[in-house]
Amino acid sequence: MKPAPKKRKVIFSGNHLYDMMNFRGFVIRQLQKEGYQVVVIAPKQGEFGNSLAHLPKGVRLIPVKMDRCGTNPFRDYAYYRSLIRIYKKERPDYIFHYSIKPNIYGTVAATRLGIPNTAMIAGLGYAFSEGGFMQHIANFMYKKAVRHASNVFCLSRDNYDYIVQRGISSEEKTILLKGGEGVDLKAYPFKKNASSHVRFLLVARVLADKGYHEFVEAARIVRERYPDVRFQLLGTIDPKYPLFISLEKVTEDVDSGAIEYLGATDNVVSIEGKAGTVVVLPSYHEGMSRSLMEGLSMGKPIIASDIPGCREAVIEGVNGFLCQPRSAESLAQACIRYIELSAEDKEFFSLASRRLAEQVFDIRRVYSVYKDVLDEALSQK
Repeated sequence: MKPAPKKRKVIFSGNHLYDMMNFRGFVIRQLQKEGYQVVVIAPKQGEFGNSLAHLPKGVRLIPVKMDRCGTNPFRDYAYYRSLIRIYKKERPDYIFHYSIKPNIYGTVAATRLGIPNTAMIAGLGYAFSEGGFMQHIANFMYKKAVRHASNVFCLSRDNYDYIVQRGISSEEKTILLKGGEGVDLKAYPFKKNASSHVRFLLVARVLADKGYHEFVEAARIVRERYPDVRFQLLGTIDPKYPLFISLEKVTEDVDSGAIEYLGATDNVVSIEGKAGTVVVLPSYHEGMSRSLMEGLSMGKPIIASDIPGCREAVIEGVNGFLCQPRSAESLAQACIRYIELSAEDKEFFSLASRRLAEQVFDIRRVYSVYKDVLDEALSQK
């Protein structure tokens, strides 16, 4: 009797376990259904405990130590060495890397061992957006590492152009995911948004570069004119990030009456799906915003910065409005424009958001790209 064919093994390597399952859970589950062994490598600590409940049965977690936002070269080298050990032991058929450190150190480790791999550049992030020395170093390290990847995924046209034009990755192996990482339309079902009340909801980590200060100031401006309108913030406070907002600052803004802080949850649908919700994201930089895609899927109007990763979720005047980044006044005016729409126009915005999600951001489209990449790589083995 012939032995059963060996299952193909795929590794997903990132810097945050919860994000890994939240953003790529659908892809992981689908690969598992198709007979792949799936292994996840990430730091065990997550925003919601160890997040093990989010791992499908049969998906194995290999925890790894990583200083996500630190710049200590000794810790980074230790992380690189741990990846070498893991990859050498696991011998996967393919590896997908996510976020800056896995992209750099994981790509180098996989290439050294002859394992085909993809680096996903979700957004250019803090190091790229701030310019100067940090941007120079980030560009240099990305070029050195990512050029060895088998493929590079990008989540917006602007980021794609940036990466190709600066030689971080070649055009031949850089793939634009037009719908970002996509959203599971069934997991985020359409919710009727008709309501006599309006609330503007920011779903994001509590960071300055997510537009926290602009959101608070816009709330003050709008509530002077429309005091019944609510501004709510849902997300974690992340002290390890360079631009985090402290709990003391958030508490101060809550006590002033400007905003409400809802804390963090792993059940976003129960909050983002409520009637009367407008999803807001005045971010400075994004890959492709997850919260906006989820909002679109549930039929929520969108107000967001006119930047890559946000503008793709807004058809101006059809399902939402764009505002100038780093401008509380521009954000406030966009909110007022929405408040003053008729009930019929608000319903039109809601339906238009769901249509956009169906046409562009369906995660099944994204999964087909993963499968094409895997099929091509494995056919050469």
